[in-house]
Amino acid sequence: MQRTWTAPDGNPTMFKILELKATQSAAAAQVGQHRYSTREEALAAVKKHLKTFNVSGHNPEGNYWWARDAEGLRKCWISNAD
Repeated sequence: MQRTWTAPDGNPTMFKILELKATQSAAAAQVGQHRYSTREEALAAVKKHLKTFNVSGHNPEGNYWWARDAEGLRKCWISNAD
C-alpha cells in the first residue's frame, strides 16, 4: 500500500531526490527531472540511483543515503517538491 502525503493546503505532496556532491557543491541539486507522487516511489528511485555507485549506504535512521565515487562523497535525500 502506497501512502499519499498531503500538504497543509490539501493538495497532494510531490517528492524529489536531492544530492549534495562533496564540498564543492554550494547547493543541493535535484537528481533527474522526475517528481514522485509517493515517498515509496522516491525511495525506490534513490535506491536505483545508488546502484550506479560501487560504494553506498545510509545513516541508521534511514533519512539520507550516501555514495562515494571519484568525485568524492555524495549525500542524497528525499525532499518535498514544493
